[in-house]
Amino acid sequence: MKILKSIIFVFLLTVSTHAFGKSNEYYQATLIHVLSNCNSDCQKLVFEQEVHRAIFSLFDAVLNQLRWKLSQSEKQLYD
Repeated sequence: MKILKSIIFVFLLTVSTHAFGKSNEYYQATLIHVLSNCNSDCQKLVFEQEVHRAIFSLFDAVLNQLRWKLSQSEKQLYD
């Protein structure tokens, strides 16, 4: 379980430094809350939610980039 927590913590740190990540203050507040006020079930729930949000945000960014590239390709095709 400790390894899983460490992996999730590293993932959250890397996502927070990503351009689509949340502010460092948000992650600091979340980690302080999780480590001081939550039991293991609460910690698991918070980390799972953060990972899901980060993945959805990343997928959204990728899809937006693909839409833009497709629109550019279509524009070039008809020009």
